[in-house]
Amino acid sequence: MAPLPALIIVMGASGCGKSTVGLGVATALGVPFVDGDDLHPAASVAKMSAGNPLTDEDRIPWLHKIRETAILLTSPEGLAALDRPAAPPSPSEVDSAALSHELHAAISRIQAPSLNARLELRQRGEKREREAVVVACSALTVQYRNLLRGEEARFVLPNGKEITADKHLDPHIETFFIYLQGTRPLLLNRMEHRAGHFMKASMLDSQLATLQEPHETDEVNVAVVKLGQGEGEAEERGKEAVIADAVARTRRFVG
Repeated sequence: MAPLPALIIVMGASGCGKSTVGLGVATALGVPFVDGDDLHPAASVAKMSAGNPLTDEDRIPWLHKIRETAILLTSPEGLAALDRPAAPPSPSEVDSAALSHELHAAISRIQAPSLNARLELRQRGEKREREAVVVACSALTVQYRNLLRGEEARFVLPNGKEITADKHLDPHIETFFIYLQGTRPLLLNRMEHRAGHFMKASMLDSQLATLQEPHETDEVNVAVVKLGQGEGEAEERGKEAVIADAVARTRRFVG
């Protein structure tokens, strides 16, 4: 029996390099990479661009969307479509459930280098025993990670209202987390030198206050990759070293 497909979440606070490392992991493994930011609804992007953090109510449908996108891309229909991304679908395919608008939208979110790496793997006659999708997502709290695992999650809003998000276990996919751990000074320095991104440096403290760090001994399928080294972990390890570490940790999970 083939192993379950894998949803690999490269996670951490803003500035940790989720997108860069996630793409590096996906390219090394020859699997699709999707930046979770690209799955936010327009209203949420506008809210963050104005310097306002999202609420749990904003994030619940987004986290479900991430899981649903990974399920679509690793479904038999999704995998068949990934094998012919350059070929336009026929009218009959467009009308079929196999090539739904949702699947087309999911494929359009895949970053090209990872899709090319998957195709090169196939052209060499190789095939992954376990299909996977890599997604960059902050996944700051235990409840957010529970949603990404497909489990039930409960939230208490500032006004005292409680929300329960239902399970999304079927069809099933196994979720793994690569946590990019960095100190506040390191992350702040990165954010202050990054242009063209909707996250503001002023939002870092809000993210760090929300962050419930995952630990390899406390949560299943979690690996921690440190961004810093030296005294106080203030010195950058470097992009190549971090990606290599993340790739090695991911291979231990999914081969």
